[in-house]
Amino acid sequence: MLLPAYKEGNVIHQAIESIQGADYPQELININVLVEPDDSNTRDALERLSGPYNEIVVPEEYPGEPNKPRALNYGFELTDGDLVGVIDAEDVVDPKLFLKIANALTVENFDYLQGKLDMVNEGDGWRNLVFRGEYAFWFRLLLPSFHFVGYPVPLGGTTNFFHRHVLEEISERRLDQYGSIWDDEARAWLTENGLQGRIPWDPQNVTEDFELGIFLWKEGYEMTLIDSVTREESPLAADVWVRQRTRWQKGKIYTLIQYAHHPPQGWAAKLHGYFQSFLPHLAPINIIGIVLLTMIANLLQYTVPLAVRIVLTLGIVFLVELFFFHSGGYWIVSEEEIPRRTLRAVLIPLVVPLYWVLLWGAELRAIKQVYLKQLHWEKTEHHGRNSSN
Repeated sequence: MLLPAYKEGNVIHQAIESIQGADYPQELININVLVEPDDSNTRDALERLSGPYNEIVVPEEYPGEPNKPRALNYGFELTDGDLVGVIDAEDVVDPKLFLKIANALTVENFDYLQGKLDMVNEGDGWRNLVFRGEYAFWFRLLLPSFHFVGYPVPLGGTTNFFHRHVLEEISERRLDQYGSIWDDEARAWLTENGLQGRIPWDPQNVTEDFELGIFLWKEGYEMTLIDSVTREESPLAADVWVRQRTRWQKGKIYTLIQYAHHPPQGWAAKLHGYFQSFLPHLAPINIIGIVLLTMIANLLQYTVPLAVRIVLTLGIVFLVELFFFHSGGYWIVSEEEIPRRTLRAVLIPLVVPLYWVLLWGAELRAIKQVYLKQLHWEKTEHHGRNSSN
């Protein structure tokens, strides 16, 4: 188990205690918390915890800018488990998680898997309510549909597990296709410290999970989705939400640019690589296009051709469908009593447009940061609301 953590002192106990309380032999679970040298917040909290776990400090000298994929790569090289999993520091996992992982990877022999994620703190405001519906739509409806028809499934940042040899092979293929990211100085440091410089996760991509899922599909590895829910927490403050979404969008833009520079082999890989990387940015383009075309047509008193009207109508229909997909997703996962659940399910379509406006603001921030090569990791604060709900 790899648990990357940075300034997570008030929540790290949740993940460790939920893993330690899982219905699985604890001697077969090796918990490794990945921390940065300057993170006294998390390291002090770890000292207060009981039970077996390893604290791995990512050296400041280890090549690259501090971020989650860099920490994962370092932790990967320092561990030797046959199965490798990623759990975020604030997560609360399903007690049956490891039984389902063992079955999927060692009995059914899939190469890797993804669990379900649920942002459970719906009562913390309208953004948190929509966030829960959005994640339910994503993990209960959209990703299973992608998987069913054989499309690539972008991984979530947590509750994904792999055979070690798969990640080793992905590292080699990444180097073969994209070239080495290590300069001579970095190679010398790695060699001096007994490291091979493996990079299963792209250390320059701040949405490393999204990119890895597409890469694994492109390389022909077999995945499965397991029915195990990890409880997460959506951001409480608007500015934290925007920073989180900026990071997510930035990584997806970075992935799209990477595929532009290194086109995948084969038409299917090209189609899905570009489509999945572009899909998260399509909504604002689609809606702005509908509005602008409608305004221009009205100003010029232009009769829109039937074909164009059909396309615009389909765009609006898809827009309305998304409202109800979010609402329906929320209905599936909510544990609230029927009256409150109904009220909140009705509220979601009314506030989704405002939610999207915030998302588009994050999209513009992401575009600006990629253009300025500001590929840093913007920290998301966690308060443990997924433990108290």
